Amino acid sequence: MSERVEGSRLSLIDTVAQRAGSRALARRDVFIWAAVILFLNQLFGMIKATPGVSLETLLNVGIFQYMAWYVIFYLLCSSDTTPVARPRDFVVTATLCLAVFARTNSMVWAAATGIAIYLWFFSAGDRKLRAAGVVLAALSMQELWGHLFFDLVAIHLLHAEAAVVATLLEAARPGTVWQDNIITGPNGYGVVILGPCSSFHNLSLAMLCWVTITSWRHQDWQPRDFAIGAVVGGTMILFNIARICLMAWDIDLYHYWHDGPGAEIYAIGASLTVLSMSLYGSKTARRPA
Repeated sequence: MSERVEGSRLSLIDTVAQRAGSRALARRDVFIWAAVILFLNQLFGMIKATPGVSLETLLNVGIFQYMAWYVIFYLLCSSDTTPVARPRDFVVTATLCLAVFARTNSMVWAAATGIAIYLWFFSAGDRKLRAAGVVLAALSMQELWGHLFFDLVAIHLLHAEAAVVATLLEAARPGTVWQDNIITGPNGYGVVILGPCSSFHNLSLAMLCWVTITSWRHQDWQPRDFAIGAVVGGTMILFNIARICLMAWDIDLYHYWHDGPGAEIYAIGASLTVLSMSLYGSKTARRPA
């Protein structure tokens, strides 16, 4: 009789434990909510800084940024649901998410970087969680850290880019000269290469696209993936240099490629090229079994 009662007690304890475990919050859910907070803060910050909310305002975030957010949520939602959230997960994510209430764009991406680092080191072997951290880190790099790095070395990058463009133009039109970031043609017409025109900004978007697509298609990075990344980056630099060369040729081409139809052609063509190269380079059929 006592054995039967003891067995019933053990069975009841097991049932209660199973129900408690079923109600426990999965680790991935903690990170999903953190990603939601970061994404909404980015949108709200942009809307607040822009007078008048419109569809154009929402699209100004950029297709590659939206694509990165989609892949982050996709990877988090498709990660392992078995592990239960630990107290450390709550403390770290809550602390970092509280930083976004500083209401500065920099703090949003600083918090995103912290969560990305946490996902990388404490993914517990879940490759999709780690991949989500990689994409979140790439997005933070494109939105914050890349701009800070560019500000430190902008003068040197702009001078180097002006030198390359002037060298190419001089081969086609002798008499082209450059000084610092100013290029002057033989007819006296010249352009100044400023920060927004630098290849660095297009390169950062291209790298974000490459990391996003590669992490979405697979999580077992190979040397070939980095070779594709180098090709994607090099292609974007060549595209931007070619565009600057055209703008520096004469005033009509400048207006066409800078603020005319050519600007849209360049943006769409470069984006499609980067996307196509990233998709082709991450083809799963070519990966080792």
